[in-house]
Amino acid sequence: MHSRYLNIALFAGIIGLACPVEGRADETSFYPELSGEVVIELQNEWATDSDDPNEERNNLFLRTEVAPTLQFTENFYIDGVAVLEPVLDFDPGEDTEFDEEGIFIEEIKLNYEKGPWTAFAGKFNPGFGIGWDFGRGIWSEDFAEDYEITEKIGFGGSYEIDAQENGTHVITASTFFADTSFLSDSIIQERGDLDEADGGASNTEDFSSFVVSIEGENILNVDGLYYKAAIRHLAEGDANTGGDDEQGVALTLGHVVNVTDRVSVDGLVEFVDISNYDGSNDDNQYVYASAVVTIDEVWNVTAGATSRNVDYQTGRDDDDFLFQLSGGYDFQNGLTLEAGWRETEEGNVDTTILGALARYSFEF
Repeated sequence: MHSRYLNIALFAGIIGLACPVEGRADETSFYPELSGEVVIELQNEWATDSDDPNEERNNLFLRTEVAPTLQFTENFYIDGVAVLEPVLDFDPGEDTEFDEEGIFIEEIKLNYEKGPWTAFAGKFNPGFGIGWDFGRGIWSEDFAEDYEITEKIGFGGSYEIDAQENGTHVITASTFFADTSFLSDSIIQERGDLDEADGGASNTEDFSSFVVSIEGENILNVDGLYYKAAIRHLAEGDANTGGDDEQGVALTLGHVVNVTDRVSVDGLVEFVDISNYDGSNDDNQYVYASAVVTIDEVWNVTAGATSRNVDYQTGRDDDDFLFQLSGGYDFQNGLTLEAGWRETEEGNVDTTILGALARYSFEF
């Protein structure tokens, strides 16, 4: 069997072993207790036209997340995320089918919850912004993934504030460094260990990087109004020279509005400004906006746009822009199908993409 299809078969087998044959007989908790969620995405992107002929290609790939939680007591649990996705860059101009896909551990941490307090330690993704999260069209998150922070080693905690008519708010703080352990590699297709000598922001093996955020919902006594504000400080990597510590801020505001009994709209706007991006002297700025229209809880139409300005230390500027329009149907059994169109200007190269996405999720 070709290795790329073997990757999929092996991961499908892991998922199958994790899934229960029958539902729980009752809701009584017996510890330790294993639960979790699986999200499987099959996506195809066809670049129909581009200023760069190497971008005119078809890309078919699989992305899967398995997120188990092992509850030890009412307060203590371990959770994590294992990911299957392409882990290496593709050759320019070549069509791909499930190429370069590997499995790696994105998160695994010990958690303690007591009342409004939460503490955690291990490998995790510090929360900075939310525009990179999936579920808002096929490509809305693509530029926003630049500022997502993933695979860090450290610890943190959060505190939840119930302000009654002024909503619920959560303050979170964490300190960390880039994962340079064996967990930084992947299996099936190896991406290689991250070493301290590789440099990069937060690659310091000490707790000199941090993220602090506050987020809330139903604020100002308005149902469906939510926000998030965060700051980040990622220390210059030990192997970097000539750069500086990365500093960034993210401001997010969203509102879910029930227009009628059948139609709802989830609008989101996010602004991100990062200086010395990834330990360089380049400055990145993002403005992200998207709106998801849901009809009868099954149909969805999503429009999303992101502008990205990169101010390079050399004096050159890139003004990139992404627009996507997609729609789909939720079968209410875990399966969602979507199709859409994307127009991108990136590095003064315009590219048009048509695509489709099948997503299946379930809990165990």
